Amino acid sequence: EPTETIGSSVGVSESTVLLVTERFVAAVWQKADHHYRWPDSRQMDKIKSMFDKIHNMHNCCGVICTIDITFRPNCDHEKIQSTQLQVIVDPEMRFMDIWFGPAGRLNHLNRLYDSELFQVCEKGAWLNGSKLKVALDEPEVGEYIIGDAGYPLLPWLLTPYHEEDHSDYKAEFNRRHSAATTCAMKAVARLKDTWKYLQGKMPSPVNIRETIYACCMLHSIVIEMEDDTAMLSTKQKRNYCEEVRQLANEDAVKARDMLSRHFMSSRSSESGE
Repeated sequence: EPTETIGSSVGVSESTVLLVTERFVAAVWQKADHHYRWPDSRQMDKIKSMFDKIHNMHNCCGVICTIDITFRPNCDHEKIQSTQLQVIVDPEMRFMDIWFGPAGRLNHLNRLYDSELFQVCEKGAWLNGSKLKVALDEPEVGEYIIGDAGYPLLPWLLTPYHEEDHSDYKAEFNRRHSAATTCAMKAVARLKDTWKYLQGKMPSPVNIRETIYACCMLHSIVIEMEDDTAMLSTKQKRNYCEEVRQLANEDAVKARDMLSRHFMSSRSSESGE
């Protein structure tokens, strides 16, 4: 609802509604910051297990995508305003990482390279957990996230094959990859549908990012409240510690190929072929 409509419905001015919204956003940042942290090793193991069980994507840690938030102009002569953010989504549609980057419309590639995610993953500080042994004579496949063809293929970011003539193992990889990425699309749709404020008039430029962050935090909090197994104690949530192990410098193409062949062999075993 527009702020003026909300104000009139409860008998207060639009400026009061804006002030209350601003203070609420600040309170979310202060009290709920632990909902916006990269998963620790225990949490990541749960995420990988869910991707494995639901989509047969072994050792997958998340889906990367870009959200485009478009606001209506505040008056007739203003242009439509929009902002974009890069997010990592888990299989339960929670946001694991959020990145705006510099102002302006950037493509997937530039936004990724500018992000904290890229810096820490390249250094081996994230996605450095247990590895997957796919064959006796092949290197192990490390933890990874997946993204669409607009992203670069990296050892820790696997994208779909885009050749016209796919072999069976490449087609199988693309099928599983496509199915797993749907959690990101569902998360974005749910975020926008739940928080109509993100489809309303342009908020103050001073707090626009803070407001979007708060909506993303609340999005994840609601999902956790729906999942009894996620209702851990506050102390457990705040004890954020992860042992860092150096990520091997694997070749991205080889890692994807090995994983694809592993998918085919595991599917054949399950079907009894």
